[in-house]
Amino acid sequence: MAVVSRRTRSLWYAVAVPAALAAAVAGALGARPDIAPPSEGHASAGPPAASAAAVPVPPVSGTPAEVRYAATQALIRDCMQRRGFRYWPVPRQPVPELREFPYVLDDVSYARRHGYGTALERRLQETMAADPNARYVRDLPPERGAAAVRAVNGDPGEPDALRATLPAGGVLRRSSHSCTSEAERQLYRDLPGWYRVTRITDNLAGLRVGRVLADPRYADGVTAWRRCMRAAGHDSADPASARASAPEPTSGSVTPGEIRLAVSEATCATRTGLGRLARRLDAEHRRALDRQFHTEVAERLRLEAAALPRARAVLAAG
Repeated sequence: MAVVSRRTRSLWYAVAVPAALAAAVAGALGARPDIAPPSEGHASAGPPAASAAAVPVPPVSGTPAEVRYAATQALIRDCMQRRGFRYWPVPRQPVPELREFPYVLDDVSYARRHGYGTALERRLQETMAADPNARYVRDLPPERGAAAVRAVNGDPGEPDALRATLPAGGVLRRSSHSCTSEAERQLYRDLPGWYRVTRITDNLAGLRVGRVLADPRYADGVTAWRRCMRAAGHDSADPASARASAPEPTSGSVTPGEIRLAVSEATCATRTGLGRLARRLDAEHRRALDRQFHTEVAERLRLEAAALPRARAVLAAG
């Protein structure tokens, strides 16, 4: 049973790597901030980096995750300036309304307003395309643009590159001398440890979703949901096939057909209890993975807590 995503939308956008310029400049010049050698029999479950339109760094207020992210952005900006380049901090969630439903859409109000979120996805893509960091790099002379990429990403092939072995297989590497690494070192101090535990724990989301979708209890819930959908006039084997059959929008607005299908999916998910079941299974498998990777989860929490006062100080200093 496939992960329920109509296209290759990132399920883990909210935890994308803080160096948002990485994807923008790498995409412009064909570089990659992290290198993951292929692992036989496994696919990486990690989130791809994302870029978006720049916004001012927010004040010290906000959730701890928002504060740490904003501080990282500010430190990358300052590092790039010291190396002779410009950098515009980017928002952590450029389209806040866009939500992910990895198992089944079960919010009827969201479905009535956004369908499956295709119009929001389009807005996200447009925001990413307008990223000033990517435009800046593209407008530089080729050699200068390549230097900007090296400044923010470094060279992951360096002998002393950061390294993380992923739970699903494969190894990620990233330069320890880039502005991204310099910013994270200033916040988290133990840069190699931070890189390793974040790459491992970020990848747990993909493992968790895969386990839920493969759980026989989820399959039983889908059977009841399928009967409900059929009664509503939709012959969908599972939520993934329902979303795949939704009509593509021809403009920036969601289509009535997408709205109808999404509302039916959400209504059936509520009536049959599939949404509640999926959340329960998700929590169960999350706990199991947290126990399995207890050391990495605990170390990440420790490093994040220690970094928060430093992050607030960075933002307070402007």
